[in-house]
Amino acid sequence: MQISKLTTGPAGPVADIFPGGVRAATAALNDTSGSVGLGRQLSAYQALASQWRAARPQEREGLVQALTDSPFARAVHSTLNAFTRAAWAGPDAVPPAPQIQILKAFDNLSGADRAIVSALQVDGSGQPVFASAADYRARLQAELDAVQPPVPERRTDVVTLSDEARARLAGGAPPEPEAPEAPVRPELATAIAAYSKAAR
Repeated sequence: MQISKLTTGPAGPVADIFPGGVRAATAALNDTSGSVGLGRQLSAYQALASQWRAARPQEREGLVQALTDSPFARAVHSTLNAFTRAAWAGPDAVPPAPQIQILKAFDNLSGADRAIVSALQVDGSGQPVFASAADYRARLQAELDAVQPPVPERRTDVVTLSDEARARLAGGAPPEPEAPEAPVRPELATAIAAYSKAAR
């Protein structure tokens, strides 16, 4: 099966998805000069992947090289494998550990690898779900926020001010301190006690 004959897919001809059709998409994935931008290569990969899902088994043979062995396909598979390993929190992980781990793994990717991972998140029909890496990260953050335990409300600290402090804050002079009571001399206390008994 010649790859140039593979022209239809679930969304219509590949040419409707990628300018130049299958041949141009294949060339984009095999480019090693750096002249083809990442966005164009991702579009080419998505177009051929969509074609592969709709093709008959014998027709898929013509897409194998582009989707598995081309330089860009190898880069995609390497990125996805590395991301999957880094995002795995372990068999016993419970929320929010898995969500924390996948967000951490995504943040540790390079800008190009983030674009690749987010572009290859597809729905049931194989269509990309997210318009950009930022959109995918926002979804990961939302999923983490949804399983985070609620933060207990912090109690308000209450400070009691003295009369002097309140006066100073109001701009006035602090109140005069009350004069301490004069101590009673022992001899005076004896005289007062005797007088009290005589007055009864």
